[in-house]
This record gives sequence, C-alpha cells and structure tokens, in this order.
Amino acid sequence: MKIDLDSWQQFMLIALGALGALALVYRLVDRLLSRRQQRRRIVAARVRSGHVPLEIPTTRGSLARASEPATLWDQLGDSQGGDAMVVDEQPRIHIRYLDIYGKYAERTIHVERLDLHRQAIIAKGDALHDPKIFPLERIAAARNAVSGKPFNIGLWVDAVRVARRKREMHEESQMGALA
Repeated sequence: MKIDLDSWQQFMLIALGALGALALVYRLVDRLLSRRQQRRRIVAARVRSGHVPLEIPTTRGSLARASEPATLWDQLGDSQGGDAMVVDEQPRIHIRYLDIYGKYAERTIHVERLDLHRQAIIAKGDALHDPKIFPLERIAAARNAVSGKPFNIGLWVDAVRVARRKREMHEESQMGALA
C-alpha cells in the first residue's frame, strides 16, 4: 500500500480541522457551563443576603411575629406601602422524593417546620400513614402546590435561614430597645 504525499497532507488537514472543531466545541460548552454556574452562585449569594427570588414561596408579612404587638418599625413599614414580602416557612409543596424502599414517590405536603439542624422537613401529610419527616438529601424535585412552578429546595432553605437570622436580629434589637 502506497500513500502519496498529497493524500497524506489531505488526511492531516482533515484531522487538524476535526481537532480544531472539537476544541472549539469544548471551549463553547465549557463557557456555557461556567456561565450557568456563575448565575447559580449569584442567585445563591443574593438569597443569602436577603433577596427572595420569584420561584420561592412567599407571603406578606413583617419580620415580627403576628403575636407580637406593633412597634415603631412595623408602623414605618406600613407607612411605606404595607407589609414586605417574606419567605413562607410553611408552604404547601408537591415533592418527588426517594422513599425508604429506594423508589421515587410523589406527595403533596404542608410544611410544619424546617429543621435546619437535621436538614429535614417536618410536614403534615394527607393520610395517617404518610411520612412526617423528609430529609432534604432525599428530595429530588419540588413544585409549589399552588402555582405548580418548580423551585429549588436549596435556595428555599437558604432563604428560610436568612429570614430566621433577620427575625432574631430584629427581636434582639427590640429587646435592647426595651432595656
């Protein structure tokens, strides 16, 4: 088998072109993935700083609990257009989770409490045999039961953590003002 110089050069040019195209595709995909990761990091940082994205369930309210009397802070908030949007710590959500048998199950639950220490959702179910505790690591997907829109459980947990921290700071400042 005899290979002449022209066919060898043509083969090398095709191989070099294919390698260049492969490098270009890799570069574009890497850039797209890094931009997507940057967006996720920015959203997570905004949530940690107190911003509540649209996909997280919210309710109208104030930092103070409803059982506490109205304070000057609340009156100022009311004069500026009513209560602010705060994270709903007890939303009704539809989750897809990995059950104890290793199979995926779907259920609509009403969150009673988010346990940040155990990283679990304690919820009310529809039936008596429904599980009460859902570890966050076993939840594969979540949707808002009211609107049907998907939302990120991790962002919701971060938003609840920030809301609780703000509430604690608000309570401490009120206790300091009373003393």
